[in-house]
Amino acid sequence: MKYRIVVSGGGTGGHYYPAYSVIKELEKTIDFDLTYFTIYNRLDDIKVSKDFPYAKKISLKVKGLKRPLYSLENIKILYNTYKNYLSIKKIIKKINPHFVILTGGYVTVPVGLAAKVLNIPIFILEQNKIMGVANKVLSNYAEKIFLTYNNTIGNKFPEKSIVSGNPLRIPEKIDRENILNNLNFDYNTPLITVFGGSLGSEFIDDLMKNVYNRIKNVNFIHISKNLKSTWDNVKTFEYLDNLTEYLAISDMVISRGGATSLSEIDFFDLPAIIIPWESSAENQQTLNAKALKKKNIWIFRENNVSYKDIVNIISEVKTRKTYTINKENPSTIIIKTILNSLGGA
Repeated sequence: MKYRIVVSGGGTGGHYYPAYSVIKELEKTIDFDLTYFTIYNRLDDIKVSKDFPYAKKISLKVKGLKRPLYSLENIKILYNTYKNYLSIKKIIKKINPHFVILTGGYVTVPVGLAAKVLNIPIFILEQNKIMGVANKVLSNYAEKIFLTYNNTIGNKFPEKSIVSGNPLRIPEKIDRENILNNLNFDYNTPLITVFGGSLGSEFIDDLMKNVYNRIKNVNFIHISKNLKSTWDNVKTFEYLDNLTEYLAISDMVISRGGATSLSEIDFFDLPAIIIPWESSAENQQTLNAKALKKKNIWIFRENNVSYKDIVNIISEVKTRKTYTINKENPSTIIIKTILNSLGGA
């Protein structure tokens, strides 16, 4: 049997990469045709064509609601969403998919509502501790809701919710020695990966400059579009498509509190210094970070952290010795559940 599947979720890596992981799991499991609704000129729009060249990509010019929600600008945004809904409904009716997977972001609202009207099964993923506006709307019609956190704030349907974890891009194999050799890093020296999420972070860039000037016995990988390394023990990259391969061999992470970043920290059991982006919607990053109840996690506010704090913590970091994956990827759980609910592959 060949399935027809619609996927949507994007704007940032936090919405796109869970969709990526789920689709990759589908590739291992069933034969299918894929239609992906993206946000025009955003990360998902750029990545889908490269990651899934076989997919039919449909770009939508949509915008999210302004805060506060009673802003008059939202009248125009809602009207545009309705127009998109009408066009999407025609497309989905023609495709007649077996099911729809939605991973959050405002693009999913017109897609999900169109699927609901056409009686297409909807499955949604929520990556954050507090449910996003789009998922609050669509959860009313979802067959299953896959959560990263237990007791997710705003989730009104525990009876159809499953705490699966956040789908991740898991490396098929881990070769720490080879990766470090390619970076000209010593295998026995601790490695710390630093990044600010898909949007980057000038704050973390500036903070770490002072750290790099003072620490020489630790190696760093730093992802930034603005920072260029002048230190022998720091390698900078504008972007790493295979970031999880580096995380899997790291001994610590310094990052923002995005849902995907925290899920990766959790999955690989990494010590971490987390500096949430405090302008995130509904303060999600701080809530996400606090929900990560593990040892060796340090959470700082921007106005309450200095390079000295970072240096003091890093001074204690050691190599983890073992770098293996013994966990099931959440995407596997999600796909099994979806297919079982539809009667199996």
